[in-house]
Amino acid sequence: MEIGILIFCVLAVMGGLIAFLGDKIGSKVGKKRISLFGMRPKHTSILVTVLTGIMIAAMTIGVLSALSENVRTALFGMEQLQGELSRLGSEVQQKNAELERSKAQLAEQTTEYNHMTERVRETNTQLALAQEQESYMRAQLQVVEDAYRKAQADVHASAEEIAQLEAMRGELTENIQKLDAEAERLRTNIVSLREGQVIFRVGQILSSAVVESHLNADQARQVLANVLNDTNRRLQKQLNTQEDTTLIRVLPATLEKASAELQNSAQKKLVRVVAAGNIIYGEPAWVDFVIHDDLLLYRQGETVYATDLSAYNGRANVEMRVLQFLQDVNQHATQKGVLPDPLTGTVGQVDGLQLFNTIQEIAAKGGDVNLRAVAKQDIYTEGPVRIDIIVTAK
Repeated sequence: MEIGILIFCVLAVMGGLIAFLGDKIGSKVGKKRISLFGMRPKHTSILVTVLTGIMIAAMTIGVLSALSENVRTALFGMEQLQGELSRLGSEVQQKNAELERSKAQLAEQTTEYNHMTERVRETNTQLALAQEQESYMRAQLQVVEDAYRKAQADVHASAEEIAQLEAMRGELTENIQKLDAEAERLRTNIVSLREGQVIFRVGQILSSAVVESHLNADQARQVLANVLNDTNRRLQKQLNTQEDTTLIRVLPATLEKASAELQNSAQKKLVRVVAAGNIIYGEPAWVDFVIHDDLLLYRQGETVYATDLSAYNGRANVEMRVLQFLQDVNQHATQKGVLPDPLTGTVGQVDGLQLFNTIQEIAAKGGDVNLRAVAKQDIYTEGPVRIDIIVTAK
């Protein structure tokens, strides 16, 4: 600021001085009618005025150049400045390219981490599916073995039927062995990812309770505390630990979220305590809450599902058709709102004796029958689905 004022003052003083001198010289030249270079006095006066203007301009440029580096640069160093700007622009582009490469490397590493996490999740899912298939195969094997023993005891059974049952039994046994091997492989993979004995898998139900509606904040927290204490006592008994051992852990945010869901609810709620992750023996059991409306879905005696047995004619025999019927009962109950077991996907089970009697009754009526699954008792959201199978001839 001070340099600018100084420059302004110098230019004003010198410009005024040169203009004054030019005016004086021009006046004298005009009065004395002096002639330069053979020109007329009038033209000589004009030449003096022009030279004075040139001197003022030259003096201005000279003073500005002497006192300001920016002016010198603008007049004499513009090409150098442009070269410097070009070099800096190239450096900026280079730095931007390096930044893009760093971003790409970060994205690649993030993708690789996500892939590893997805592999762990898929392995857990495959293990659960293998265990579910194993349970289903074992149930089928039990049905076949019961039918096989009946066929052996029945003197009128045909040798062809016995051979078919034996072949099916061998096939199911082989499938179970394969599933056992697959389950063992998956367990080994999981252990390699995380060492330790898994006693509860992620999503597995540890306990459940039905709570009343219209709870205030304090009541909701107390209910959740009671549910957690009950779950802790169950784990103590199951793991044979001391009574004062606290096994259950829950995040405060999880507890507050569950409490908010219970507060001022117009409907009774089903509260499930589930494993938030795989629970390793000897480590704290971190849990989560899964909350649903507790609804009456089927009344005692109400039909859960009914169909014609001929709908399953694609199955090899009566036993397989009945098993398919039970799978459809499971599917319809799930669609109605009954919560399945997170690990097996089932909502209930039929004991072997009832299954055997149903198969016998179908055979006695010639196989051309209708099947109807009827609720043994009131069925709520939490299940389980307990049914009677009613066989009626067409």
